Amino acid sequence: MGNYQWLTYLQARQALAARLADPGMVFWTDAELKLYLLEALRTWNALTEVFNADFAFTATSAATWYNLSKLPGSPRLRTLTDSDLYTLMEYHLLEPPTGSTWTGTSQFSLADLQGALQRRRDEVIQEAGCNVTQLPPLLVTPNVRRTIFTDSTLEPRRARFVPDSGSAVTLSREDTLAFDVFETEHLQMPQTPSAWSVITGPPLAMDVDTAPDVPGAYDVLALQAGLNFSPPTVRLLGIPDDWAWVAKFGALADLLGRDSEATDRARADWCLKQFMDGLKAMKASNWLLTATLAGIPCDTPSVREMDGYAPEWEQSATAWPSLVTAGMDFCAPCPIAQGSQSIGVSMIVVGNAPCPILDADFVQVSRDTFDVILSRAQVLASFKMAGAEFAETRDLDKDFFMAVMATNKRLAKMGLFMDMLKIEGKREDINQPR
Repeated sequence: MGNYQWLTYLQARQALAARLADPGMVFWTDAELKLYLLEALRTWNALTEVFNADFAFTATSAATWYNLSKLPGSPRLRTLTDSDLYTLMEYHLLEPPTGSTWTGTSQFSLADLQGALQRRRDEVIQEAGCNVTQLPPLLVTPNVRRTIFTDSTLEPRRARFVPDSGSAVTLSREDTLAFDVFETEHLQMPQTPSAWSVITGPPLAMDVDTAPDVPGAYDVLALQAGLNFSPPTVRLLGIPDDWAWVAKFGALADLLGRDSEATDRARADWCLKQFMDGLKAMKASNWLLTATLAGIPCDTPSVREMDGYAPEWEQSATAWPSLVTAGMDFCAPCPIAQGSQSIGVSMIVVGNAPCPILDADFVQVSRDTFDVILSRAQVLASFKMAGAEFAETRDLDKDFFMAVMATNKRLAKMGLFMDMLKIEGKREDINQPR
């Protein structure tokens, strides 16, 4: 893997301090400047997707679905915590940067930061669909059509009926009107269900077209809310590291936009625009480019496509070799490994931005883009000044986003099939709109 070796982490922070006319790091501490540079690097990678990375893992019969945000060694591990973002927010708000504790003023409280961040984090998860998981088996009661999910379930994405004996059936997503029109006796004839609906029931409820006549379980893929934050306990944020800034700005918009002694409408509006624009970009972002199984290139269909063209592929040893995707960072190699069999899976993914740690570490940024990344870091550092001083950094932020667009336009011309590569990880949303 190639590395940039022209700029150290210490030199980058010194350059940022010079930009801020604070070379002695008096008004902005060294620890503070580190956080701004790291966020600028993550934002750049989130918007340009330049740090592609190879990743390989071994699939076994012990699991069908794999979450890249949790697999050891994954370049897409989610490492940022709520405490990391509290610290950043405290710097922005001129409060002591104590993370998951509070020693600041009465303008804010840790409960304020926790509530705002958790709400916006879950909004990001819902809008971007970035926390898909396989729920524990939901036991089926014969002759009952309705199943209730736990309140951490944001949205079911796919359901299968797995009877205690016999073959499983993947259910199609429909609605009650379709049941009534196309299956006029569906309420009178308990049998193996074929479809599911959440659109006409109460929240957290899933109805099937016909009540199962045998015991079994539902195998459901669902979008889950993140962990409940509970300071001073530190918990993972639950969204990709490179997009953490989106939730942060959403929380800051809420904190500064409320009617209180902390009200700052101008900065609240700026934060809200950062949140909305970031959320839009995140929804359009990609995470997967290509994959191979046992060293052979394979397709990366969505689970919706696979269910349509190879029904019950999870139980088929002859389904065409594929890496099935069900959402951001969530996939299953097909055919599923059987018994002691294992399958080598290799992928090219959009990795997390490489983040330096030590002063001597090289910052992974090209010579032509460091200046605009420095501009973004300067904007972040200037946020705490508020008023005219912060307003004067708007052109720097504009330069950053113009550079993002120019880079994306240039990269789009450098491959024969870039338009296809950029949507490989989005095929589930394309084929089953939300």
